[in-house]
Amino acid sequence: MAALLVATPTLAQSRIDRARTAVAEATAKVEAAEKAGATTHASETMARAQESLRVARDQLARDHRDSTINEARRASGLADQALEEAERNKTAQASNEREQRLAAEAAANAAASDAAAEREQRAAAESAAAQAQNQAAAASQQAAAAQQAATVAAAEAAAAKESSTTITTTTSAPAARSYSSKKTTVKRTVRKPATTAAPRTTTTTTVETKNN
Repeated sequence: MAALLVATPTLAQSRIDRARTAVAEATAKVEAAEKAGATTHASETMARAQESLRVARDQLARDHRDSTINEARRASGLADQALEEAERNKTAQASNEREQRLAAEAAANAAASDAAAEREQRAAAESAAAQAQNQAAAASQQAAAAQQAATVAAAEAAAAKESSTTITTTTSAPAARSYSSKKTTVKRTVRKPATTAAPRTTTTTTVETKNN
């Protein structure tokens, strides 16, 4: 009986120590999970762990040792679970971010390629337009040259026509069986080309021939 009375306080002291130890362990695990980012990456599980730790501390203050130990153990388990979820979610998030970055880089490269192709097409179009413009200018010059040549040819033809020589000969009939004079008139007309500004000149030559 005396041994039982001595053992009872010792057992009670052991249970309170266990409760305190359980709360301390739960507190350490919850804080470790918080530092690892579980509040952000495993918010739901982390909130449950924090709530269990709060209840365990409250039970410890009320000297409810069994409920303290149970809530502390529950808080520790939830903290471990939140830590695992946080690590897993962070890895998945990093992978997603990497994939998004790669996709963005690929899109940027594709956009750059499209822009380069568009620039090349625009340059080709400008070159073709410039070539067509040069061809049109050359054709216009050729047409102008042909027109000028035709104008010169027409002028030369007109000048050649106007510079032709007209000779008019007049002969008088001799008198019968008598001495007479034979008068021959030669009219020579010389026209200068139309391109010159000099006046036209008409030369008349009269040749008289006497017969004895």
